[in-house]
Amino acid sequence: MVICNKCRTSLYKERKRGGIVRLDTSLSVEPKEIFSVNINQENNSIFDNLINIGGVYGDGNDENYCSWCLKTETETKVLSSVERMLLLCDYKIYCSPNAKRCKSGCVEIPVERFNEVTSLTCNQISLLINDLIYEVNRVKLMPLLVENDSMISEDAYQAWTDWSLNNLKDMTSLISPRMHKSKHLQPFDAICTYWRVEDSFHAVSRYLHDAIIPSHLGFNHLSRADAIAHHTAYTETFFGNSLALIWDGTYIYCNKSEDHKLQRETYSGQKSRHLVKFMSIVLPDGYVLDLIGPFNGKENDAKISR
Repeated sequence: MVICNKCRTSLYKERKRGGIVRLDTSLSVEPKEIFSVNINQENNSIFDNLINIGGVYGDGNDENYCSWCLKTETETKVLSSVERMLLLCDYKIYCSPNAKRCKSGCVEIPVERFNEVTSLTCNQISLLINDLIYEVNRVKLMPLLVENDSMISEDAYQAWTDWSLNNLKDMTSLISPRMHKSKHLQPFDAICTYWRVEDSFHAVSRYLHDAIIPSHLGFNHLSRADAIAHHTAYTETFFGNSLALIWDGTYIYCNKSEDHKLQRETYSGQKSRHLVKFMSIVLPDGYVLDLIGPFNGKENDAKISR
């Protein structure tokens, strides 16, 4: 607390008037100086007071034992800021910056310590808030899987990529010389990010084929009566109640392939372009009943209809 001289004098007079301050006339110290000393002592006592953190356990005296298993006389290493914040966020355990853990690993879940109430000074709380802010910013910028992260288990790599950590490292060493360098994405991060993209595409295509397409394409998604309802006046005049279908081709143009055999198969002499062809079975009013294909561009409609 910072108080100007004018306010200090006014406060001193108020306290003196109320009988709170008693000055010895034999003292040679000026009243302002005495009051300044009292204020400083009060300030120090305020900042020395401990603040209890409810719901968090751990007294911070954890330099001489493992913060996870609470065992002493074991070979330990100092916990990183990430590991300390993990204990605080996941298990509500406060650890000091000097906290340690067994080098060889110990328990997966830290031992509970409900008898240790967390009481921190203002300075310790300030440091803890700074550590939390740093951790939040780190997590925001961190990729999902990191090569050397003690907090990620082997099962996590297996679940996200279907590969073990050693397999991913071996693949990184083989692919990284041919990858473009980026300051935002390391080769290992790129492999972890994109390794399952193909599987995702296959999963989406399987869902479309199994759930969406049968309800909107194919001869089985419409009854005969529903199909006849799509007839036009001209169709009814010429064909009556007989079901009329229209066979039509649809072109999808593509680029010239570097594969010589593939580019010969996809080249259409009629269109003088490379393309693939789908055959549409359409009802008279334009409703697409089914779609067959793809077929190579060099194949004509007569050959496909066989």
